[in-house]
Amino acid sequence: MKNHLIALLVITPLLLSSQASTSHATAKAGAKCSKVGSKSVVGTKTFTCIQSGKKMIWDKGASQSPGKNINAREQAYNLIRQAQSSSKGASSKRDITIVSHPTTKQADLDEIRTRANDAINFFGADASGERLHIIVGNMASLSWTREELGKVQPAQLSEHSNWERMISSFVNANNRCNLWNAGSHGFTSDGAGLITVTFARNDCTNTNPRDLVWKTTFEHEVVNHLQNRWLKGRVDLMPCWLNEGQAVYYGSVLGTAKNFSEFKEVFSWHKRFKRENLMTAAKRLGYGIDMSYCGNQGGYEAGRLLVEQLIIEFGHVSLIDYTKSIVDTPGPDREKWEVAFEQHFKISYDKWLEKVVPEIERREL
Repeated sequence: MKNHLIALLVITPLLLSSQASTSHATAKAGAKCSKVGSKSVVGTKTFTCIQSGKKMIWDKGASQSPGKNINAREQAYNLIRQAQSSSKGASSKRDITIVSHPTTKQADLDEIRTRANDAINFFGADASGERLHIIVGNMASLSWTREELGKVQPAQLSEHSNWERMISSFVNANNRCNLWNAGSHGFTSDGAGLITVTFARNDCTNTNPRDLVWKTTFEHEVVNHLQNRWLKGRVDLMPCWLNEGQAVYYGSVLGTAKNFSEFKEVFSWHKRFKRENLMTAAKRLGYGIDMSYCGNQGGYEAGRLLVEQLIIEFGHVSLIDYTKSIVDTPGPDREKWEVAFEQHFKISYDKWLEKVVPEIERREL
């Protein structure tokens, strides 16, 4: 079970991962692809799947013009947004069930459904057939939410009770009207992805979150759910930095409404959690950290930077392919992600850090 508790003054953005290509192999000129017309963004190039004789292969790729004064961060952002625009052109209605407390506003339900549908569509073939079951309540209806969780996850009643106690324990007189929660809870008994959204209390005026950070929250949870799907329920095999880094990065891009400035505003929010230098955090945030607490242990701030760097260097299609490869990599559980990293990116994780951390720090400063 994974939850994120949020106060308007101590808000944690919960964000989403993405992919637009229909091929699972990293695009490379002349390499095989699976669907004519599909596109894959790798680094600064967009590759298109074409028919060549009897084969389907990636073309030579079209370079993306970075324009004047566009740095690596904005270039990576533009590549993801370009892929997002392409995914909207091929969007479809997804199987999404929303169960809501009677006091929930219809406008909030409509927004949640739209965001869930767009988020799943962005992943294309990597979210094929995905179903979501979303429970929407508020901080005054935690018992109702617990009961609804029990209906679709009857084998986990004790976890639902622990969730209710945990959320309730954070409430006090000072934050009563500012506290809200979102969480990814694994799968329902019939295999749908289970997500909860718990708004602030309805008896509080103008406190339900509508700011930019909220605009990334639901996407974050969808990414965390998809990670669990890709790793066949073994999300514990992921390093902490990747688990939250993907959610933070893609949620920051896909959840922002308008432009790069809004993305930077949300993305930079995570600097508030900075406790140590990036190299120390990157080496510490590996296997074995409870994913329920990964973000608050540094996964947000360090993870977002490492994931961004991987996208800049290898493209987001390659990043998702790497994520999926972890679960089937031979070896002890604690070593799988590092072995998969070296096999996929052709460099060990430690050597990659030595190369990129100085670059990231220069970009951050």
